[in-house]
Amino acid sequence: MLDFLEDIILDAAEAWWMPLAVFLFSLIDGFFPVVPSESILVALAALSEHRDSINLVQLFFLGWFGAFIGDQVAYWLGRTIGVTRFRWMRTRSVVRAIGGVRATLKYSGALVIITARHIPGGRVAVNFIAGATRMRLLKFMMLDFISAAIWAAYSIAIGYFTAGWLDNTLLQIALALVLASILGWLIDRGIKRFMRSRLDKHLSQDADEGETGLDSNS
Repeated sequence: MLDFLEDIILDAAEAWWMPLAVFLFSLIDGFFPVVPSESILVALAALSEHRDSINLVQLFFLGWFGAFIGDQVAYWLGRTIGVTRFRWMRTRSVVRAIGGVRATLKYSGALVIITARHIPGGRVAVNFIAGATRMRLLKFMMLDFISAAIWAAYSIAIGYFTAGWLDNTLLQIALALVLASILGWLIDRGIKRFMRSRLDKHLSQDADEGETGLDSNS
C-alpha cells in the first residue's frame, strides 16, 4: 500500500499539470488559504533527489509569481471591500485584530509585509488590511515582490536540504513538512513578539510626544 502511494506521489510530481498546479495553488493561497501552498513547494523540493525532472528553478519562479499575484488580489480585495462592510468585521475581537495589524503596518510596514508571507492566513490578513488602509500600491508591490521571492526560496530550501535524510519517500515528505511547520510556528511567534514590542515602543513614544505638546501649550 505504501509503495502504491509512493508511486502515485512520484508520478504526480512529474505530471504535465504539476507546474500549473504549483502556480495556481500559490496564487489562490494568496487570498484564500485553503491549503498552504508552501506545502507543495516543500514536498516537491524534497522529491527532487529522487526525480531529476523536478526543476527547482522553475519551481521557484512558479511559486514566486503565483504568490505575488495572489497577494495583489488580497490587497485589492481589501481596498475594495474595506474593514467595516460586514457585521462580523465590526465585532470587538476582529476590530482589535485589525487595529493591531493597522498599527504595525503604520510603524513597521516593510518588515510586516515581508515577514507575514511566511505565516499561512496571516499574510492574507496583512495584505488585505494593507489595501483597506490604502498603503501606497507601488510600495506594497515592491515589498511583496521581495517577500514572495524570499518565501518561495525559503520553502524550497527546506525541502531541498532535508532531501535524502530518509529512504522512504512518504516519510521524507512528512519530515520536510513537519520541519516547515515547526519553523513557520517559530517565525510566527517571533514576529508577533517583535511586533508587539515595536508597537508598544511607538505607542509609548507617541504618548510622550503628546504629553510634551500639552505641556508646551500650557
